[in-house]
Amino acid sequence: MPVAGRIARDFGDATDAGPARGVTISAPPGARVVSPCAGRAVFSGPFRSYGQLLIVDCGEGNHVVLAGFDRLDAATGARLLPGEPVGVMGDGGPAGRPSLYLELRRNGHPADPRPWLAARS
Repeated sequence: MPVAGRIARDFGDATDAGPARGVTISAPPGARVVSPCAGRAVFSGPFRSYGQLLIVDCGEGNHVVLAGFDRLDAATGARLLPGEPVGVMGDGGPAGRPSLYLELRRNGHPADPRPWLAARS
């Protein structure tokens, strides 16, 4: 996993908008977030209601979307190594613990990221 924490919502869990397309990880305040793969940051910055968002092109048609950062440390176009720090979680504000959203997109379609992450560790 790109951040230490516990799974608050798993891929496929029921939500108001249908099955979850990613994993939500409840993380400690100030936790460091790392890149889950070697690749290139194809987007880094604020995006709609996601807040600070990072998209990493991991190759072979795989893109990882990470959202919920307090601070991003990877710029668009940066080459990333697996385990390289890419940002920091906030303090969670009045809602409590901060959450990192992780979505794996394989050839443009959401896929369960857990088997993919496990194969990389």
